[in-house]
Amino acid sequence: MIQRSHIRLLLLITSFLTVNAQDSRVSTSAPVKNYAVSFFSDDGYPRVRVVGASADLSDTTRIRLTGMELILYSGLADRSIETTLDSPIAILEPEPELVSGPDQVKFDRPDIEVEGYDWSYDHQTRRIQIHRQAKVVFKTPLKGLLE
Repeated sequence: MIQRSHIRLLLLITSFLTVNAQDSRVSTSAPVKNYAVSFFSDDGYPRVRVVGASADLSDTTRIRLTGMELILYSGLADRSIETTLDSPIAILEPEPELVSGPDQVKFDRPDIEVEGYDWSYDHQTRRIQIHRQAKVVFKTPLKGLLE
């Protein structure tokens, strides 16, 4: 037979897990190594993946990532990668879906590659802004552009 103290402990653990399951945010005062979070389309295919060598989750509204890689997928069954962003330091703001950083960023797509410093990416508008030393390389022919 289960002792009363064990039942109380089980009830306490169960209530704790139930309350915390309602809020999916995790915070910790120690940096998290090999941080990764993924988002999926309604059909279950990858849409966005954010990876960091480490993440500071002490403030869940502004997550500081080192060694950040943001990958944008098609969200379709082919699981193709549309865009990648790489930066040594980035601040991820989950609620407005913003990522930014003071250091270098490399933005890469099949048709264009952009590098620069002091950058921000707004996922809702799918717009990247580079404020310093932007370098753009077009990977496709630009026929008639300079005519």
